[in-house]
Amino acid sequence: MVNWGLPVGIGVSNSSYLHLEAVGKASTTGLPYCVANEIVAAEVGRRVRLPIPPCCVVVDGTGKAFFASLSFNLTGNALPPIIPADFAAAFGDAIADILVFDIFICNSDRHAGNLTADYAAPARFNVFDHSHAVLGGNPPVGSARLTAMQNALVIDGRVGGTRHCLIDRVTDDRAFDKMLRRIEGLDDYFITELVSDVSDYGLSAQEVTDLKAFLMARRALVRGLISNNKPAFTGIAQWSLL
Repeated sequence: MVNWGLPVGIGVSNSSYLHLEAVGKASTTGLPYCVANEIVAAEVGRRVRLPIPPCCVVVDGTGKAFFASLSFNLTGNALPPIIPADFAAAFGDAIADILVFDIFICNSDRHAGNLTADYAAPARFNVFDHSHAVLGGNPPVGSARLTAMQNALVIDGRVGGTRHCLIDRVTDDRAFDKMLRRIEGLDDYFITELVSDVSDYGLSAQEVTDLKAFLMARRALVRGLISNNKPAFTGIAQWSLL
């Protein structure tokens, strides 16, 4: 909250204007799919009930689009990166939720700096920064990346990017099941309309078609990708579900 504004007026249930702070990022020559990637990741993440900050797209005076994420930094100082062991101890099975989500969106950039945690009761965390997911940030990008990632776990770092900061912290494969079922249950209409919504942010007609097909298919692939890459999850000594 930056400040409280004036009351809206009569007939609006005692409402007031609130001036909030957000963090914005735009697509660039080096990151041409930044806005589209962020929107897709945020909408999917919130759909499956991960704590991703509320967001929207805003446009500046030149018509340039920015992905705007509600700021959760109350001090204005740089937020410290998480310590993965402490994060896993505090949030338990939620680390499996994050891993499944990042596999689905092909996030090759989940490091300790794009998760935050507040360990005071009730403990809570935020998941953010997905500019390198889906259509990518580093070559290959666009449809070429979707093809390259089709049968890849991604979070193991073997196809480029960062090895997921939590991949070694999950110790029970049964923890994957809840988020797997949520991802597998994403509706066709949700994916279709979501991709259509981001089509104006740097996507070609072919990329729109390819992204829809990719996300539709990947829903059913994540479970098998985990099962086929068990050695990547070094913390799981005994597999019982997958």
